[in-house]
Amino acid sequence: MRRTLVVLTALVLVMASVGMASAQPPPGGGPPGGGRGGFGRGGGGGLGMLQIKEVQTELNMTPHQISVLDTKQQEVRGAMQDLFQAGGGPQNMSPEDRQKMMTKVQEIQSKAVSDILDTKQMVRYHQLELQQQGIGAVGRNKELATKLDLTADQTKQIADIQRQARQEMQAAMQTAGGFQALQNMSADDRKKFQAKMADSQKATEAKMLAVLTDKQQAKWKEMTGPHFDFPAMGGFGGRRPGGPPPGQ
Repeated sequence: MRRTLVVLTALVLVMASVGMASAQPPPGGGPPGGGRGGFGRGGGGGLGMLQIKEVQTELNMTPHQISVLDTKQQEVRGAMQDLFQAGGGPQNMSPEDRQKMMTKVQEIQSKAVSDILDTKQMVRYHQLELQQQGIGAVGRNKELATKLDLTADQTKQIADIQRQARQEMQAAMQTAGGFQALQNMSADDRKKFQAKMADSQKATEAKMLAVLTDKQQAKWKEMTGPHFDFPAMGGFGGRRPGGPPPGQ
């Protein structure tokens, strides 16, 4: 059951990170990695991001805060297990129900994080979270889109860019032989594929940012704060591709 939960959680987080709330599971046999890997942003946000030592340092987390992470993660895992069982799994849901489930997952994670961090730490955490998610988060975060004063046309353009990127990722996965083939790759080949995917996501991020006006880009830069260089993660993941908005 734990392995199933991890796989389903990874699917949800990967979809969220690339703006694929309405996408079908990638071809080739299931979601990438499991836990803190995947083709999404490094760490997957939430408690997963707090497990990164560099993030702990950036947030000035205390030894006590770090020590309760595993216990809190167990609580979150239990809540997610109940959520997935009640919903029958994201692969069996409509896009609308999948979006609702993802929202609940984010609420569970956000509550867990706020239980650990203090107010000052939460400010920086939210900046890191936006850097990790990228500008594509506006597609599923109406509050963020409102803060940036995005027009309906801009939101559609960003969604179109994400859709094209998703199709390109699926094509790349099919060419590579699916996730099972990636798991059987040599370390060097996997690293090359990982770098290719990171470059693709970086280009996608740049295209989406180009949709914003200068004023909106300045607001995004303010909201994301000083750039943080997420470290490379295990599995098929990698450092958070895209980095800060151009010029940051």
